[in-house]
Amino acid sequence: MRLFKANKFIVFSSILSIAISATLVLSMVLFSFNAQNTLKNQMKQAYGEMDLSVGFNMDQSNVLTPKLVNEIVQNKKVNKVSKVSIAHLNVNKMDTAIYTVGAENNYLPKSRYHFTEDLNEESVVMNKGLAKVLHAKIGDKILIENKKYTLVETVDDLTATGSAPDMLILNQKVVKSYIQAKDNRKAEATYLLIKAKNNVNTLTLANQIKSYDKDLRIDIAEQDYGVKSNLQSLHLFIVVLSVLVLIVTSLIIISNFELLLYKMRNQFAIMRSLGASTKQISKIIMIQSTVINITGISLGFILNFLSQRTLYSWVEKLFNIPTTPSEFNVGAAISISILAFIVIQLFLFVPAYRSTKVLPLKTMEENEKLNYSYSKVRVTLSKVLVGIAVFLIIGSQVLPTRGTYGPAMLLISAVLVLLAFVLVFPIWLPKILEWFFLPYGQRLFGQEFYISVKNLIPQVRKNTAIILMISSLMIIAVFGSVTLRTIQISQLEQLKKDFATPILIETRIDNSKINSMEFTKTVEELSGVKSVSNFSTLGLAELQTEGKKVDMNYAVVDLKRLQAQGLMAHLNSKTPSNGLILSERFAQQSHLKVGRTVPVGEFSNETQIVDSKGTFKVIAIEKQLLNNADAYVDWNNQKLLDVIFYTLYVDSEHIKNTVNELEELKSQYPEIKISNYEQSVKEANKMFYQRWGIFILVIATLVASTMVGVFNSLANNIYSKRKEFAVLRAMGVTPKGLRKVILSQVNLYIGIGLIIGIIMGLLTTFILLLVDPGEFVIDYKVIITVSLLMLAGSTLIFWFVGNKILSQELSIELTNDNK
Repeated sequence: MRLFKANKFIVFSSILSIAISATLVLSMVLFSFNAQNTLKNQMKQAYGEMDLSVGFNMDQSNVLTPKLVNEIVQNKKVNKVSKVSIAHLNVNKMDTAIYTVGAENNYLPKSRYHFTEDLNEESVVMNKGLAKVLHAKIGDKILIENKKYTLVETVDDLTATGSAPDMLILNQKVVKSYIQAKDNRKAEATYLLIKAKNNVNTLTLANQIKSYDKDLRIDIAEQDYGVKSNLQSLHLFIVVLSVLVLIVTSLIIISNFELLLYKMRNQFAIMRSLGASTKQISKIIMIQSTVINITGISLGFILNFLSQRTLYSWVEKLFNIPTTPSEFNVGAAISISILAFIVIQLFLFVPAYRSTKVLPLKTMEENEKLNYSYSKVRVTLSKVLVGIAVFLIIGSQVLPTRGTYGPAMLLISAVLVLLAFVLVFPIWLPKILEWFFLPYGQRLFGQEFYISVKNLIPQVRKNTAIILMISSLMIIAVFGSVTLRTIQISQLEQLKKDFATPILIETRIDNSKINSMEFTKTVEELSGVKSVSNFSTLGLAELQTEGKKVDMNYAVVDLKRLQAQGLMAHLNSKTPSNGLILSERFAQQSHLKVGRTVPVGEFSNETQIVDSKGTFKVIAIEKQLLNNADAYVDWNNQKLLDVIFYTLYVDSEHIKNTVNELEELKSQYPEIKISNYEQSVKEANKMFYQRWGIFILVIATLVASTMVGVFNSLANNIYSKRKEFAVLRAMGVTPKGLRKVILSQVNLYIGIGLIIGIIMGLLTTFILLLVDPGEFVIDYKVIITVSLLMLAGSTLIFWFVGNKILSQELSIELTNDNK
């Protein structure tokens, strides 16, 4: 404890850094978990445990017959089916027909309609609002359709827009008998609630059930695809940022702990001389590091617990993501805290272990050692790592397996480059300072700057962690800002390419049974639709040209409709059934021109050979085809049809109304996904600003934590040189000159860290973005802002530090031992 008191500022700054980082990591991860749980709860509240509901529209004459129900029940992908019958039954006391649900006694309708009691043929459940109007309590008799039913439970009113509709829930057999008596039809149920087996794709199951009767209406209980995808990627983004936060925090703590050990090593050496064992010294250091770590993590946990209501509410408004602020997941928070503790503690073991394995005299010598050992080995190893990284980068771009292994190769390359830099940086830095900063700095900034650099060169070993801290912060700032901005620009550019028309309708499954022409006509008949064209999946055919076989990715399209929408040039003559429209790129590669006739074949799965499909004539060459197709073939062609429906391109003057009309088709075509350009751009920007907001929050916290750690280390470094400054004062150096020496040293540390961090950040980002090469967008605002904050903060703080040192009595400062 005495050692703690003697260095309480270092200990306090370490605890504060850990607490800030722990609070940030806990807040981000718990917020992500909470947002996902909220979405799941909303789903469960709306749909219960069901995956599908299957039935017919009320205006259709079709009904769910026992045969059809049995066919669905027998499907091997179905786990549970529950029948539901819907009617409007008259409550005698009100003389009004009330919406009535006939439900079976299993978990599907109970979770869907939120009741718990089993229903017999004389039981009824109703919503609380209706019970209040009827002045009915549990156990009372309710007269419905002139028959008495016992009220066994009341449920919350439905949360609907406007006034909540009243509802009765009866046994399914009772409601079915009313429907059959009234309509004189053998309807087994109005619709079915279906629970699929584990790992079954609900879209595929819906497609299978649809094949039993094409008029079936199928509604899928699924989360909004965009929201779900957004939350998943947000969760991954937060996890990656949290890991980076912990790494930077660990570097800050290592720097502080190294400084703490530097100050205590003389005392440890004395203790060793007096007979203390390595084990005892090790125990002291481990206890100190553990106490600092536990205190910081605990403080972060408490801060997060106390602020989570306010924080969640603020983040929800900022990022427009629904959460449940009242919930604090204690189990998850403890798990994350323990994980953060372990990560930081592992980093702290390195300096602690190193400090316990030296003899007393070695300890004293180690404290003042200035140069790195094994310099040649470090340089050689760094060259080897860079060589491997370059080889992997080239391989990721040219090898045939680049699509599979390219991303991993680039990730390894980036790690190797950073590792090579960490190895060689402390060796090259003194040389750079001596060759560049000493001569040119003296000419530009004067003698004081020269003294600063001269004193700085021997201390590179001791203060490497400080520069690495600043560099790590800048690598994260550069990598995060450049990556996010690049993704934003690339995504918006891709949306422009994807949306040839304002609205797209796509299938979400690989084996769609949608009839393209029939679906096109259905959409075309909607009132808000201006024009429609269809597009198939890409098929693979083989051309014979100049004695060579060339693979061609073709799409089957309606050429007339594409031309009407302006998605391709108008053809001067009538399109022959064997006509090919080629992309300019493919035509050049295959040496084909308009009017050329070529034999075309297609691989047959049955015969396992390429079957000839006859000859096709090139009738036009387009600059670029949709979906990167090599060729178009018209739907009238009866030869190349090894494709299925993929996309409809829809044009409309009233996009919002048209989208609403199209949404109603989902019950008939459950596999379709409807998207429009305006909404997609809004969602893309919303997702970007969510991540951007979190990223800025993380960077701001890291800047604050890094400034605390760096400035603390630099302040202790400056204070340890008070005797040197006193000698300079005695030699006649002015206070202004000494302040210049102090500020030059401090800002040189920070400036070097910033420059190296920016260079390494850009290099790392460039390597990783080779996964999907595109426009490289540098966010200068973030880089400049972080740099200015660090430099301005250091200048302000160390101006006061310099004044404090200069205000001390010279005689006392000359006798200071710097420890």
